[in-house]
Amino acid sequence: MSINDQHIPVAYPPPMEKQAPPPPVGYPTTDATSVPENQAPAYTETRGDGFWKGCCAAICCCCVLDACF
Repeated sequence: MSINDQHIPVAYPPPMEKQAPPPPVGYPTTDATSVPENQAPAYTETRGDGFWKGCCAAICCCCVLDACF
């Protein structure tokens, strides 16, 4: 009898493949059936320069407060 003929029992289960959990409900996936081929691109419009105006106003406010105190 050779070593290859002996059956050695495994004391632990084989390691399972790690799988990522499913995405949350409503999360867009890359499934090919979810996007129609003839879908037009989404229309977007600019929101203006409100961000930059707010940013400059905050910087000015900080400078004024720094000068006062």
